[in-house]
Amino acid sequence: MKRFVIIFGLFLLPEIVSAQVSMEEFLGAAFQTQKLVTLDQQQSFLQTKPYQLAPIRKLAFQTTSNQLDRTRQDYSFRVLPSNPWEVRNTNNYFKTYSELITIDQERQLREALRERYLLIIEWGYWDEIHRLKEEEKLNTQKLLSIMEAQRLSPNFNPEEYVELKLDQVDQTIELEEMAFNRDALQKKIEALYEAAKQKSIGWTGASLMTVEKIEELTNQARQEGSSSGSELAYREKQIELALRKWHLEKSNVNVGFIQTQYEPFREESNRRPWSISVGLTIPIFNPNKGDMAQRKLQVIEAQGVYEQTKLDQRQGKDFAYEKIMSLLARYKDVSKMTSDLNLGDLAVTMQQMKSNNPTTLVRLQNRSLRLKVLTARLKREILNSYIDFLAYAELLQQRPVINYLSPTLTTINK
Repeated sequence: MKRFVIIFGLFLLPEIVSAQVSMEEFLGAAFQTQKLVTLDQQQSFLQTKPYQLAPIRKLAFQTTSNQLDRTRQDYSFRVLPSNPWEVRNTNNYFKTYSELITIDQERQLREALRERYLLIIEWGYWDEIHRLKEEEKLNTQKLLSIMEAQRLSPNFNPEEYVELKLDQVDQTIELEEMAFNRDALQKKIEALYEAAKQKSIGWTGASLMTVEKIEELTNQARQEGSSSGSELAYREKQIELALRKWHLEKSNVNVGFIQTQYEPFREESNRRPWSISVGLTIPIFNPNKGDMAQRKLQVIEAQGVYEQTKLDQRQGKDFAYEKIMSLLARYKDVSKMTSDLNLGDLAVTMQQMKSNNPTTLVRLQNRSLRLKVLTARLKREILNSYIDFLAYAELLQQRPVINYLSPTLTTINK
């Protein structure tokens, strides 16, 4: 029976191991966000051209009792044709609206990807910090064990021992708080991707792109530059849409009518009973002036938003780049300090010393862990600024969409 359980477990092991959410899988779910689905539905609706106006605006049938004589009834049929300028402006408006939706789809994809990137970075940071804090707690326990063994030695310091005990309590509380934050972070991930509820999250800090690669890609993207992205194109298209709406309001005028009238009593005097009349509206005063003024205000507002967006895009991109370079310099300094603190050589040197205290090396290991914690925090800030830079540079949603946190820049499938 025991052998059967072992064999069955080995049979299921590949499936258990493979039940992990990959970064590409999580990022790929951005294509299915509700905002993108709604925009796609709107686009599909507009493709049927439900907005197209008929050539005839209205039909009217009228009957009149001539001189209140029920035997002398007149009949008229009136046709109100559509305004050809209104027809054209309506088509132009919804065509521009359709183009706006297409651009907005790229914007929403960028924001959905950015949101997921930041969660992946936070999860990788949590994974790295949790590992370092666990190691720090083990070192504290090791120090306590050494000091307890030195209780009768002159090296024993009771105050330091009590301080370590308090540190151990603080470390336990800190790990519990990290576990709480991990659960909250996992809930956010599952809210964006429900399949994560049945799978484990396999992202680690070590699986994310290296700092050296980030520096290379950032400088390359800055040198190459980027064309006008979806954000500016969206704001520019909003100006065009507001203008289209203004032209539509301006042309929303009844052009006139064509009417035919039948008066049967005229046959009694050998006159033709049919007559035709044509009316033409002369819009000396446009009745839609209030709506036109409102649309003009929207044009001015859209132009202001465009100029502000252009400024924000340029400043945001420059600020993100400068922040990355500043953080990289600090990261390199801390990494150098960590590498200069060669614990292996120090351990050999201390073992050769007669007055060697075994607690010294463990304390040095804790100092090294603190430097690693600082390095992990700096890397998180670098990664966040890196994603911000790519968002401002309009690269996150650029086709083919790729995973910018993957060391190999893996392609993301829709």
